[in-house]
Amino acid sequence: MGIETFDRSLWSALTPALDAGPSLQGDHDTDVLVVGAGFLGLSTALHLAEAGVRVTVLEAEQPGFGASGRNTGFVVPSLKTAFGPADVRDALGETGDRLTELVGSSGNLVFDLIRRLGIECSAEQTGWLQPAHTGAVMKVLEQRQADWLALGRGVDILTPEETAEMVGTPGYHGALLDRTGGQINPLAYARGLAAVARRLGANLFWKSRVTKLQRNGGRWLAETAAGGVRADRVILTTNALVGGLVPEVEASMIPVRVHQVATAPLSPELGATILPMRTPVADTRRHTFAVRWSPDGRLVTGGLVLPGPANLRRATRIFSRRLERAFPMLGQVRIDHVWNGVIAATLDSLPRFMSVEPGLDAVIGCNGRGVALTTALGRDIARLHTGEIDISAFPLPHKAPTPVPARAITRHGPSFWLPWSDFRDRLDGRRG
Repeated sequence: MGIETFDRSLWSALTPALDAGPSLQGDHDTDVLVVGAGFLGLSTALHLAEAGVRVTVLEAEQPGFGASGRNTGFVVPSLKTAFGPADVRDALGETGDRLTELVGSSGNLVFDLIRRLGIECSAEQTGWLQPAHTGAVMKVLEQRQADWLALGRGVDILTPEETAEMVGTPGYHGALLDRTGGQINPLAYARGLAAVARRLGANLFWKSRVTKLQRNGGRWLAETAAGGVRADRVILTTNALVGGLVPEVEASMIPVRVHQVATAPLSPELGATILPMRTPVADTRRHTFAVRWSPDGRLVTGGLVLPGPANLRRATRIFSRRLERAFPMLGQVRIDHVWNGVIAATLDSLPRFMSVEPGLDAVIGCNGRGVALTTALGRDIARLHTGEIDISAFPLPHKAPTPVPARAITRHGPSFWLPWSDFRDRLDGRRG
């Protein structure tokens, strides 16, 4: 399992301490039970509470404890690089068009929600930049722009010179710029969603791990160590941290541990050169180089490292060197924070909306695009429950869980994939 790093993250250091929330005691009754208080569960609960639905959230630790409160805080209105509008349509048909529409609007949805509800989370809608590390990938991004324009949504293509100016380093072949994206403090955002959901009437209980889910008298019963909740419907929003609670959901995804690091505070002069517009960057390398400024003047970056007892030290070494290579003006970088978390990946890099049993649904597999996508999906799950939309209008297929083939082996895939991807990225760099 490794060392627990939640309290070591930059976001834990920057975010005001959370008021002690209630743990579940005794028996309760609700219309909808949400299991897991990350972005997806909290967005679902908030939008249900706004609609006047009785909703309860059970969280094993505290709001934002999982990947939601540990990620880089990018608000990305896009799926993985391989999935533009045409690719999603090819994969999902008409449902793919709805998913594309949802994804394309998700950046504005997040920032509009933050402004409307007054959530303090260092929100900066400064755009999201995806530089191309090869000429071939640049052609893909140019086609991506054309696909978005055909749908009436504008994104910009930058020249190599414009990209170098926005990133602060040369070498990219251009970039795609989506001005609706940006960055937040993800833990503060999660805690803000939780506070607003409670204010709207949602019941939130943390330190309340669900140990058993079962059908009981036509309804669902969720049991914890100190009580239980009866509900008409259960929505499982634990993502990668489902554990053994619902084995078929656990078997349908691949857990991937991702590391993040934050430097010591850097000088304002460097801030005028590196990402001078404070636009977060995630390039098109197989092992993506992603970097942003924090609210307190640090560079934050991360990615995958090989597992093992020294993985925190390995992450510190690898990602500090990555920063030094990208931005030589930094000199030798000092890392003040290093932490990790687990995301849920799927073999096709698309999210899942799963019908486990009647009245029990699960959503997993945001594949590292969680902030914007889960917020938007939470809103639409609430709309589905209230009847504002029906299942035929939902932006994902509603299907039974499908297990990952040979998962005992496949779950180690990222460890095999990483060295090969780094090697291919180096080859691409040598070819210019």
